[in-house]
Amino acid sequence: MYCPVCGRQVEGSSNFCSGCGTAIAPLPPPARRLYRSRFHRMVGGVCAGVALYNGWEISMVRLAMVVLVLFAGVGTIAYVIAWIVIPQEPLWLPADMTAGEPRTS
Repeated sequence: MYCPVCGRQVEGSSNFCSGCGTAIAPLPPPARRLYRSRFHRMVGGVCAGVALYNGWEISMVRLAMVVLVLFAGVGTIAYVIAWIVIPQEPLWLPADMTAGEPRTS
């Protein structure tokens, strides 16, 4: 991390620059987004996406969805709406690869 005023390197745990005394704000944690899972899906990836977002077991979320579908009937409508509204998880390319170039190795 570098000081925005003098450009000196600042230790990651420091709150102030040792050279000029400028307050260094820590970086905010990356924002979490709710996505439909691409890799843990059975139908649309909604249950897996909700489970991964909240840190729950995927099978427990699927079981709760089955219970909602069978007993309340609301589960099907909720699942379809979530399938439409929640975006699909983006595909990440390796750092050494760009979208238009074939990989040669």
